[in-house]
Amino acid sequence: MTMTATTTPDIPAIESVIIEDILLDGLDLTGLGYDKEQIAGATPLFEEEGGLGLDSLAALEVAILVQQKFGFKVETLNREFFEANCTTVNALAQYIRGRLS
Repeated sequence: MTMTATTTPDIPAIESVIIEDILLDGLDLTGLGYDKEQIAGATPLFEEEGGLGLDSLAALEVAILVQQKFGFKVETLNREFFEANCTTVNALAQYIRGRLS
């Protein structure tokens, strides 16, 4: 599913795309034993304990998949961007919604 600025989806819809299309399918977290019941809005993306423990390469993959799925370009992919916008699934969804509004 590709979403664009003309639809302005709500946060739960964006979280669903992040979880199902980006994390489980795009990063193949399903192959690592995760399923959608284990990942929620509050799930940390980069923390090992209680989170998904994504590394920097996975972070770049997430950014690329976000750009493809939601149809906008993330201008600056640096540590500050990820710390400000990608700490949890919900934080990333909030960032995406802001970009689509």
